Amino acid sequence: MLRPSDYLDVSVDPPQPLPCDIGGVIAYLSSVLNLPVYETWTPARLLQQYGSMPAAKTAQPEVFALLLGGGAAVQFWDLGQSRTLGAAQAPTAEAVVGRLLRTLRVRFRPVHPPAPREPGPKRPGAAVIHPDLRPPRRPLACEPWLSGTGRFYNSDLTTNTLGVSDDGVALHRFLQERASGSPHTLRAYTSEIRALVRWCEANGVAGPLSALTRHTLLDYRDARRKRGEAPTEHEGAARSEAGQQRTMAVLRSLFGFLTLTGYLTSNPCAGLGDTAAVRAGFRPERLLPAAAVAAIDRWLRERTGGTGRQPDVARRAAILATYRFTGIRLDELATRDGYPRLSVDADGWTIRVKGKGRKQRSIPVPDSCTVFLKQYRVACGLGATPLPGEVAALIRGKRGAGLGASGLYREVKAAFREMASAMPASDTAARLVLESASPHWLRHLVGKTLVIDKKAPLPMAAALLGHGSVVTTAGYSQTDLSELRALMQGSFPL
Repeated sequence: MLRPSDYLDVSVDPPQPLPCDIGGVIAYLSSVLNLPVYETWTPARLLQQYGSMPAAKTAQPEVFALLLGGGAAVQFWDLGQSRTLGAAQAPTAEAVVGRLLRTLRVRFRPVHPPAPREPGPKRPGAAVIHPDLRPPRRPLACEPWLSGTGRFYNSDLTTNTLGVSDDGVALHRFLQERASGSPHTLRAYTSEIRALVRWCEANGVAGPLSALTRHTLLDYRDARRKRGEAPTEHEGAARSEAGQQRTMAVLRSLFGFLTLTGYLTSNPCAGLGDTAAVRAGFRPERLLPAAAVAAIDRWLRERTGGTGRQPDVARRAAILATYRFTGIRLDELATRDGYPRLSVDADGWTIRVKGKGRKQRSIPVPDSCTVFLKQYRVACGLGATPLPGEVAALIRGKRGAGLGASGLYREVKAAFREMASAMPASDTAARLVLESASPHWLRHLVGKTLVIDKKAPLPMAAALLGHGSVVTTAGYSQTDLSELRALMQGSFPL
């Protein structure tokens, strides 16, 4: 059986082992979860804590009622909620801590996981799935086409700083350094490189990467422009010009890395992927019409006050408001590596997130958003304002652990469905938009508000949105033609 000291809290940076003694681990877990994990109450302790019995009755009515019957009362964690029982009926502290660690296993992980148990005999009548029907997917770096080295491999280890002699291993190093900071970037890079491998295999081009010539890469670029030549897993047939540029930008980054580290003697992809052109071609298309924006704001207003005090309703409203008024990316609100972090000072609330490439940025939270965060915190039994140094998850699931990207996505989609169902029958367009919208539409709404509606300087808007270049932020200026139309009409009157 694992002891609490065998677990790590992986949500802090660096990961921290739990205390060795049961009292220490209870104090730590109570602090980071902002809920009493296991507290034993007696009349003397209650009086010491609150100064008088009337004050104790107001603050702890359940504990006070149990203590009237004699004995002690225990307040303990139970699936993210605080529960109170008499000492004779309550579970032991060790049982509560063990259950908590098993329930929140995404956050609290054993240093040395227990060995998996041998599978027992299948029960009669159980369905048997043949392993050949669902083979495990081979990691990209383990593709046979990538094994070994080619003509442009640098065998001189005094200049080959990667120190490896296999293209698959070199590719793994590239993905670790250039794409591991964001799951979306890693997925996109992997998909693009896998598409190149598949195209080479289909066209009889011998591998591995270090054998490819500039002529081969030019042929591949041309093939990407043709219908159906080399679609990736999630593509249709033809690709947009921006999509073609992104493909070559990934390959340029790959071959540039291999050349820079000395793994390749020359770069066959130099100049073929223009990342500046990709940024310049950015045009946000998933924009919410005015009627949909009005429906979102109306939905939020309806969830302030009494209705918003229900925990589930308050959580959904806090999630939507955070995306609506800060413009953060979907996974930046998900609990990971101790982020996002909320802090409060004399100037107001600030949310600190870790974005693409593990870059951190701070976003001032407007009052229109803080009202929903305060409401959610109170519904969770927390103080309306975060305490200094608080490390509890900003948005929690029903079991008390930080909510992940998929849970956040489901909450926003559910909110959009509620808005769509409330739209009048005459406003079909807005209803259909809300039914298909996702959290990223709210990010584009914030970008458009900053750049078009509020005329924010591009560097300032780029810093708030986490863009690597103001060229990307400038794409929002192309989403609204009303000012340009007024300028042209005024310049050339009848």
